[in-house]
Amino acid sequence: MSKFTKKAIVDTFFSILNEKPMSKITVTEIIEKCEINRNTFYYYFEDIYALVDYMLRTDIQKFLERIDLSNTLSDECEIALSFFKKNKTALKHLCDSINRYQIELYLFKALEKTLLDFIEKRFNDYEIPEEDILFTARYHAYAQVGFIIDWLDNENDDNLGSLFGRISRLSEDNIKDHLKKLIEIYP
Repeated sequence: MSKFTKKAIVDTFFSILNEKPMSKITVTEIIEKCEINRNTFYYYFEDIYALVDYMLRTDIQKFLERIDLSNTLSDECEIALSFFKKNKTALKHLCDSINRYQIELYLFKALEKTLLDFIEKRFNDYEIPEEDILFTARYHAYAQVGFIIDWLDNENDDNLGSLFGRISRLSEDNIKDHLKKLIEIYP
């Protein structure tokens, strides 16, 4: 029952977040739509910011758990793309309402893990220094987060699919080329 209630609170908050900015959402509104009492909300969350933190952490964890390493980066970007498109309003409201850095950090951690897994799967048999692998993954994760944040700030959704496709192909090709050069350096 407790997992169900906590999930219901998160889902209710997220649906409201797709309708209006976080600064306009109250605990009262969440509990009324969720049909719970105030004490139940505060049993699970200290405040709305704790709810946001939990929601972001669990959503990122779910994303990371469902990554299929047999996919290409393009395949993984397509999955992320559908989530971003579906929830752009909520994501924009989060970015506008809380510390933007927090959103960027969650996105970065998810992308960094995805890229590290991609690199590990494809280059596991080679002796590439860990710091080079980490640098490569971080470099591309930061670039991708920058594009995502820029897209959230932009009102035009028409080129999102094209943008994600280009980002993923460029990252995938660049990572492969860069690591192949490192393999030559560190045989």
